[in-house]
Amino acid sequence: MTDEGSLVDERIGELLSGFDPDADPKEFWGRQYDLGLAWVHFKEGFGGLGVKPKYQSVVQDRIEVAGAPVGNRELNLLGIGMGAGVLSAHGTEEQQRRWLRPMFTTDEIWCQLFSEPGAGSDLAGLSTK
Repeated sequence: MTDEGSLVDERIGELLSGFDPDADPKEFWGRQYDLGLAWVHFKEGFGGLGVKPKYQSVVQDRIEVAGAPVGNRELNLLGIGMGAGVLSAHGTEEQQRRWLRPMFTTDEIWCQLFSEPGAGSDLAGLSTK
């Protein structure tokens, strides 16, 4: 196993050793974030470990097999799936500290809004020229 793989494996073990099936899932997701297992390829201290993204599937698989909560990605699909990557790549450290953890724990849910001149938020009314 590589050094990266060993680090990820160690952190997963730490996460699952403290798993309480009766606890609020948000507590588990907060611990997952704090251990760098939210987005493993993000930098340390911001939900990641700075390792290759391929290890995220290992994290998710092990969590699911253990019966631990995995539903946050569905609950906050746009935040976790889209917003986090943009914040990680382009956000300031202050913005990352403010938004990434509450996004991952679903304390804050993100959405996507559309507004276009002449159509407002009526996507069916959009046109191209």
